[in-house]
Amino acid sequence: MVVAGVVGVVLGLLAFGADAVGGMAGQVLVALTSSGFSWGLAAFLVGRLAAVRRQAVARAAVLLVAATLVYYGLVVFVSRRWSGGYLEDGSSADMMGLLSVAKMTALWLVGSLVAGPVLGLLGHAVRSERTDAAALAAGVACGALSGEGWQSVAVVEPWRLLGFADGREADFVRGVVAGEVLRIALPVGVLLWLAFRHRLRGSWPVLLGAFVVSGGAAALCWYAVYRI
Repeated sequence: MVVAGVVGVVLGLLAFGADAVGGMAGQVLVALTSSGFSWGLAAFLVGRLAAVRRQAVARAAVLLVAATLVYYGLVVFVSRRWSGGYLEDGSSADMMGLLSVAKMTALWLVGSLVAGPVLGLLGHAVRSERTDAAALAAGVACGALSGEGWQSVAVVEPWRLLGFADGREADFVRGVVAGEVLRIALPVGVLLWLAFRHRLRGSWPVLLGAFVVSGGAAALCWYAVYRI
């Protein structure tokens, strides 16, 4: 539990630091440290290393809760991005900004308590279950980890932006494209690694089917989250 909490703290710090980096490098860092893929993968791997299901559930939840509290704590007390704005009548918008941060913190804490245990259980199942069940768990987990990337590609269509950007904007757009590619390619890489590491190569239909279905469902969930 302590290790899971420490990993969560480090993840929150890295995500906060990535926000301060601009251009293409910043977008890539966000994809690697401050995305559904990176945080979800951490919860999944913590669950995979757990000896029993109860540990997998608790450790994954603790990791994501710690990361969320650290990240938004730094936003509130260090970067203070919520402050300094003004309403149309000239009054301060600080209270509205702080309330917005509070809502986002609550949203991601709820998400941590729901997604964390699920990903932890999937990670534990990949390690402990028989071949087909392990393949199903690996496919579902990796599909879920790719969902944010598929959602962004469907909504933003970053490849279309390349023809409309130049100068500094072009660097930012290339970063957006690279970030979305990473959000999809890396979960596929994790799926391949799990298939070979746990000898699931004979269950490719289960792996790929679960990946596609889970990825589509996760993309819809991310769309709903961004709408909120």
